[in-house]
Amino acid sequence: MKKIFIALTGLVLLASACNQNQPQQNNVTIESNTTAGFDVNKLAQFVKTSTDPQTLEKAINNPANQINNLDLDKDGNIDYLKVQEGDNNKLKVIDDVSNSESVTVASINVTPAANNSTADLNIQGNPNYVGYNNYYHSSFTFTDFLLLSYLMRPHSYYMPMYHYGYYPSYYTRTRTYTTFRPTTSPAMSSRASNRSSLSQPVRSQRSFGSRSSSPVRSGGFGSRSSSSRSGFGRSRGGFGRRR
Repeated sequence: MKKIFIALTGLVLLASACNQNQPQQNNVTIESNTTAGFDVNKLAQFVKTSTDPQTLEKAINNPANQINNLDLDKDGNIDYLKVQEGDNNKLKVIDDVSNSESVTVASINVTPAANNSTADLNIQGNPNYVGYNNYYHSSFTFTDFLLLSYLMRPHSYYMPMYHYGYYPSYYTRTRTYTTFRPTTSPAMSSRASNRSSLSQPVRSQRSFGSRSSSPVRSGGFGSRSSSSRSGFGRSRGGFGRRR
């Protein structure tokens, strides 16, 4: 009987030692990448056909166009993107991730020829969000490039009135697409982003660039202001709705 007790005790101790030597499994949640959530190639087509930045902004946020599938605030819905106009025929497509954080999804640069009959269109997308083919370059004639007419005539800079949590009435909350795939064309290529064009980066390495820490909450078409470091116009009021 004593031998049986000793044998059973030995088995229990052996089983306990085996359990202690087994490697522990840690459950680690890896955040999915937001790559390829924006279509630079489609953006270029709407830059070409839009009559002004506000029209372009509406096109970007129209779910039917499937330009944007970004959800950087992780609420399950496609983010609202706004267009900001700066000096020298430059535009930026910006995503307000929160009340205090914004990222530049794409930078648009239009360079008219000396005779203003044609213009080069260059779009640098953020590789973190647009995927491998992040650069677009092409040339268009004045008659084919509607936005060029707007840029070349005297005008006040366009300043979006909307910001995180405050959106236009036409904006509808749309769930992200699981099958979203950016399109491509011969004008598309891969190019590293220009570090010199970035403003102060936000805390996360995911960002391509950020605006000033003071949220831009202006509306309509702003007036030029020499006191603004970014070259953007003063704010104006407008109407929208809060999410």
